[in-house]
Amino acid sequence: MPDGKSILMYNSWALSKSAFVKGEQCVKYLYLDKYKKQEKTPFSKETLELFDKGHSFEDMVRDNGFPGGVNVKDVAGNFGFFNSYTQYLLQQPGRQVVYEATIIEDDVLIMCDILVKNDNGQVDIFEIKLNSSLNEAIQNDLSVQYLIAKKRFGDQLSTFNVILRSDDEGQAWTVSNLKNELEPNSIETDKKINLFKNVLADGEPEIAMGDHCNKPYTCMFIDYCQKRGIQN
Repeated sequence: MPDGKSILMYNSWALSKSAFVKGEQCVKYLYLDKYKKQEKTPFSKETLELFDKGHSFEDMVRDNGFPGGVNVKDVAGNFGFFNSYTQYLLQQPGRQVVYEATIIEDDVLIMCDILVKNDNGQVDIFEIKLNSSLNEAIQNDLSVQYLIAKKRFGDQLSTFNVILRSDDEGQAWTVSNLKNELEPNSIETDKKINLFKNVLADGEPEIAMGDHCNKPYTCMFIDYCQKRGIQN
């Protein structure tokens, strides 16, 4: 462990960015993913291959566009220490490039693919997506991530960017600053965060199966709900 080990603190959280995206699809999906993970249907081979492509694209963007960063995940080890180690890195003087920069605000955890703290203290965040265009799930992902980053950095948050693939081979990309587009969603996103926290604090929701089971992604608990006979 490099310098900073002695100041690492374990932090907990109630909701993560990925949990927020699941809640947008179905609040029961959100609940089951936290409390009944053993009921999940395993990822298909095709889905795992897609994850691998996404990780390769992230690595390529980092290596070629933002080299030399510190990967919080590789250093801090346990998720509970990611937030405090990120804080330690951002307190260091000068420009800092941080991969998997982790922020916890209002009991919500996000992890930024790339965070750059500039010499003047201003912060630029970059979220990397293998997709070539934005879809509903990505927009939900970006909305909660932007809100939590804004709560942490305030006026220091200079830009909030999405990096998308711009060729079929995944060797080129585009960068778009979405700060102005995401800002109007902040109030509604905050309301949803509170709703999802309440869902997790209550019992399992009774939600009938329907189109939402496969939109925008196939829910990993479809088999569980089918066994319980909860149909539309």
